[in-house]
Amino acid sequence: MRRRACFAVIFLAAAATGCVSPFSEKAEFGITFYCPGAGNLDFGDAGVRTGLERAGFKGQVGTLTWTVGFNPAIDQALRINARIGALALARHIEKYIDLYPGRSVSLVGLSAGTGVAIWALEDLKDGYKVENVVLLGSSLWHKYDVGKALPRIRGRIYNYYSSHDAILAGPMKAFGTIDGVPFVDGAGAVGFAKTHGGRVVNIKWRREFEKFGYHGGHTDATNARFVQAYLATHLMVEPPPRKNVAIRTGTGPPAASSN
Repeated sequence: MRRRACFAVIFLAAAATGCVSPFSEKAEFGITFYCPGAGNLDFGDAGVRTGLERAGFKGQVGTLTWTVGFNPAIDQALRINARIGALALARHIEKYIDLYPGRSVSLVGLSAGTGVAIWALEDLKDGYKVENVVLLGSSLWHKYDVGKALPRIRGRIYNYYSSHDAILAGPMKAFGTIDGVPFVDGAGAVGFAKTHGGRVVNIKWRREFEKFGYHGGHTDATNARFVQAYLATHLMVEPPPRKNVAIRTGTGPPAASSN
């Protein structure tokens, strides 16, 4: 019975994760994949989308739905759904690059979603790369080595962290990091220990961020004003030109979403 229950949990996690906004006509101009936090309650994709649009981004923001339900504690403790979501995101990235070669691809992760973003990069097939990655309020262990993800990134990982993050200082430590380490600091609270020669950029919260809506809280950094003023500088980066690559000029596959 215990084994059956375990398989049932795995099946439900697989069925509930890996959904992403279908590619829309905006995908012709690049894409930013957003990985929300545990419980999918942050609605950060709205802030990311609005902020990037205000900054002049013409492309699509695609949101990965990876959680089992709307209880953050379950998602943070279960963890297998985050791993399954990462596999699904890797395939979405590959599909996008196949359909729109030469277009810009970037990733944003919030809280437990930072684990999904990093693991998706680790799972990418050879030859597939994104431009930059932005991590916000990361619940990955601060000693987690993102080195396996870096070969899939042309630019850098920008990790915004804050010692004022009450979620990382309290509940996260009790349930453990998204990579399964209890009673330790998350990278969103103290920064990553390894910076790999500057490829990982730890950006500490500072008072000037407050005028853009980022007060150091767990989800503040997805505020549209902060996205426009700061995050857009990392995300609106065109990839270097690729030789002998035919760039599509038509629209992408039909989609019900207008994201």
